[in-house]
Amino acid sequence: MFRIQSKLLIISLLVIISTTIARSQAKDNSPFSQFGLGDFFETDMPGSHAMGGLSAAYHDFFEANLDNPASLGFLQYTSLQMGFYAKRSGLKRLNDKQTVWSGNLNHLSLNIPIINPLNEALERRETDFSWGTSFSLRPYSQVGYFILINDSLPDIGNVRRTFTGSGGLYQITWGNGIKYKNLAAGINLSYIYGKQTFKTETIFSDLGNAYIDEFESANAYKGFQYRIGLLYEHPLDLKKARKEGDNPSRLISFGGFISGKSELDIKSDISKIAINTVIQDADTVQYVIDKPGNATLSGSWGAGIMYRHSGDFRLGFDYQGGSWNTYKNDAVQPPDTLKNTYKLGAGVAWIPDANSITSYFKRVEYRAGFYTMTDPRVIEGSQVKASAFTIGAGLPLILQRNIAWIQLGIDVGKRTGGSRLSENFIRGNVGIILNDNSWFIKGKYD
Repeated sequence: MFRIQSKLLIISLLVIISTTIARSQAKDNSPFSQFGLGDFFETDMPGSHAMGGLSAAYHDFFEANLDNPASLGFLQYTSLQMGFYAKRSGLKRLNDKQTVWSGNLNHLSLNIPIINPLNEALERRETDFSWGTSFSLRPYSQVGYFILINDSLPDIGNVRRTFTGSGGLYQITWGNGIKYKNLAAGINLSYIYGKQTFKTETIFSDLGNAYIDEFESANAYKGFQYRIGLLYEHPLDLKKARKEGDNPSRLISFGGFISGKSELDIKSDISKIAINTVIQDADTVQYVIDKPGNATLSGSWGAGIMYRHSGDFRLGFDYQGGSWNTYKNDAVQPPDTLKNTYKLGAGVAWIPDANSITSYFKRVEYRAGFYTMTDPRVIEGSQVKASAFTIGAGLPLILQRNIAWIQLGIDVGKRTGGSRLSENFIRGNVGIILNDNSWFIKGKYD
């Protein structure tokens, strides 16, 4: 009874936190986010991200890889996963420099092996078939900026312009992965939603009786997207393992995924008002509510390979691409020009001695990697680019006879948008994984 109540409590907390996150917005000031749909969030988990952002072939018994739904077929423990990040950005635009701190919840998911391996152990049987399912909430993109421009015009004098943007898009995903022997296939169904608000204000400081021009637009998005994935793990020492009556220890995995285009419905509120604070007058130039529109998000794909030695060493490579040249958005005028993207990552993970009793740090998994990528947005004729080195560690914990993990990671990198906008960043990632393998146990009574 207590165990059932604990599980219901976990699910209730998941729903409450998800609702809270859906209604909250991260505070940020990124000039990059005024282009396209804003700054995109990392979609990989802290553990794989510390290995250079590996996504396609990464899988684990204890945690879900939400980027490739086929990895759910390899899941053997129910996992509640939460991820957080904090970022320090050193922004430079022309001769202006600014340091910005930001952070937020990065993902929240509940992942369950429907066919519980503990049942097999209790019933003394083995099956070649397994099935895992996942429910998750992740931010998709974020807009957050404040730009102030002071200018001087002939016969007018000083002009003050401010540009602000806020809001973001989120995705709720239901994923399923089915594995038969060494081959797994999966599908993610995502609902993308959110709202972004943009405001421009122009003040003519030296004109005593001038109007203040205010333009504001708010765009609400909603739509669906799907992703399918495959993952195959091949043992390299199967014959040797069979002779010794043991499991293979050297394995190589191949994985891939593809996402289809997504059509989003848009409702836009637009207002353009001229305000005179001297004579207390307001002139509404334009006012539109719920203007309909559509947006087309790009499809994407990824492929990767990973070598694994037992549970103490992993090495992988990953490549991803996106067809953002097909992007359309009726709510943005003039239309954004986006380009196709790529992301190349590589990483390694190592556990000195997973069975060590005398040293805790020998049971820690240490990770390192590198990634380089392009962003679909184009600023002043140049595509946005980013690259970073990553390091991290997976800290194992034992909580009430169940396994838990704290995943730590740090990115050190640079992002550029043309020759006049750049960002040097340090990003810290923290992931919490709470495992339990007692879900869906079949009770037997004599």
